[in-house]
Amino acid sequence: MEMFIQQEVSRPFHFEDSQVVLEVEGQTYKIHRYFLTRESEFFKDLFSLPPPGDSAGVEGSDDNPIKVPGTPTNEFENILRFFYFGMHDDYTPSLTDWIALLSISTRLMFERVRERAIKEITARLNQVDPFELIGLAVKYDVEQWLKPAYRRIVTRNNLITHQEALMVPFPMAVMLMRAREQYWKDHGYNQYQYPQPVDGTVWPRGSPDPILDSEIRVMELTCVKTEPDTGSVSATVDDDEGFGLFD
Repeated sequence: MEMFIQQEVSRPFHFEDSQVVLEVEGQTYKIHRYFLTRESEFFKDLFSLPPPGDSAGVEGSDDNPIKVPGTPTNEFENILRFFYFGMHDDYTPSLTDWIALLSISTRLMFERVRERAIKEITARLNQVDPFELIGLAVKYDVEQWLKPAYRRIVTRNNLITHQEALMVPFPMAVMLMRAREQYWKDHGYNQYQYPQPVDGTVWPRGSPDPILDSEIRVMELTCVKTEPDTGSVSATVDDDEGFGLFD
């Protein structure tokens, strides 16, 4: 006996005069091909493929929607909302929305959407936890976010917690700890000379703010880079002492 799986229809993105029906996590979307083929190499290639030989009905129809694998519905609806309502003044995506747009645009090759998402997130970097920012930079290959995240971690008063260290690759966590140690030593703060941390916060000499001190030069890490194809992290050694932590 033939079994049928009932798909739930997403009404805000179900247009009767549209050209293709897609299925994402069991929900169907009847939408225009135009935006997808114009903006995405993934969909341009997908729609150019001939239907499989065992296809039941016209592929991309109500009876035989094209499945989009590996994509959450919230990300897919975010990118549809961006295309259909992005020109409206009351369309104001949140930071979470922009991160979702970065995710789907990277996965499904919407290059211009990806560039816009990177721009919008970059303008809000101070709202993103630095360790989360490193994770986003590595996962979505946005190298320009690494140094701002490094600076915030190295120059902040708070120690790196165990949970934070687990959020980044082990070599990077070690390099960040070494960089913090070197930074605070170079500015005259020694953990053996000054009071020990209390509640995970370092308070040498009355809680200085090194970022606002105009005489402090914020040293940048140069030891970590992303590998675009794998999302992995590798370390480089640049100086004679074998550390290459600062430029």
